[in-house]
Amino acid sequence: MKSYPKHKRWKSPEYLEYVRSCPCIICGYKEVDAHHVRHKSNAGTARKPDDYYALPICRLHHLENHQIGKDTFFERHGIDVFQELFRMVSGYLKKGEL
Repeated sequence: MKSYPKHKRWKSPEYLEYVRSCPCIICGYKEVDAHHVRHKSNAGTARKPDDYYALPICRLHHLENHQIGKDTFFERHGIDVFQELFRMVSGYLKKGEL
């Protein structure tokens, strides 16, 4: 039986710095955490998702997310997670073209 190589997590300090330079996607507050969004199989137990799954969320909203769960949190605030993730990656790539 053929074994598949273990997924190597994509890490980028530069990308996380970019995410942290953006305002909170909920309230617009300037001081944010780079919140890694878990979705289905993008992370396992005790394993953080790749850095391109990070969104800028202020500390207050970051804590709320962990208290009520990601699905309820994003639904409550009317956030399309994948649209926001795409917007972040797109903004980062455009920034590199400048």
